[in-house]
Amino acid sequence: MFARPVVYSLCLLAGSLLAVAAGVLHPDLAGDGAAQLAQIAQCDAWRAIHWAFLFSFPLALTGLVGLARAHAATPGESAVRAGLIVGTFGYAAWTIIVAFMVGAGWSLAQSFVAAGAGMTATRAVFAFDMLHPFALATQRVAGFALGLATCLFGWGVLDGKALPRWLGSGGVAAGAVGMGLALAFPETTKADQAAFVLPVLWQLVTGVVLLRLTSTRPHPHDA
Repeated sequence: MFARPVVYSLCLLAGSLLAVAAGVLHPDLAGDGAAQLAQIAQCDAWRAIHWAFLFSFPLALTGLVGLARAHAATPGESAVRAGLIVGTFGYAAWTIIVAFMVGAGWSLAQSFVAAGAGMTATRAVFAFDMLHPFALATQRVAGFALGLATCLFGWGVLDGKALPRWLGSGGVAAGAVGMGLALAFPETTKADQAAFVLPVLWQLVTGVVLLRLTSTRPHPHDA
């Protein structure tokens, strides 16, 4: 049976890997509302991709608890705890856009393609065009929050000295880039979506580091 710290590491690995896989498989939506609904309807893996995102979020947050445990009673404890709080907010905001696309987005896309050129298709496009901007706004704030959380995690790693220093520096840099992209680019651009890339990749690397650490050395709280 796995020791408890190893479970946290595995959750962080699984969550970040699911998010990376979903991001790679996600189609590149372009054009107006009608064009995007048509693209969604043509993507057979649409729901699977977005469910992978949704399931990755609680896994990643569970794994980040392991990062907080590794920094208990160290000078980096406060920063890592703050990162966990901000990261929870970020994942909650990210959930809104993903849940919208897997639920309303998919249903509206099916109605759009089934209705042809009738009024039902027009109403589907209208509903999508009205609601999608709200969902995209939550995506932008989620990217900023996840970047800020990653900066805090990196700061905590640097201060706590429980993990390699390069991991802390990488977290600060990855988070700063994510925050910058979310601040500088509108929520309708690919650059804004890219705000999630480095923080999620940092979590993936952190999961590997934590797994190696916890599989070779028991955590003091479990002694």
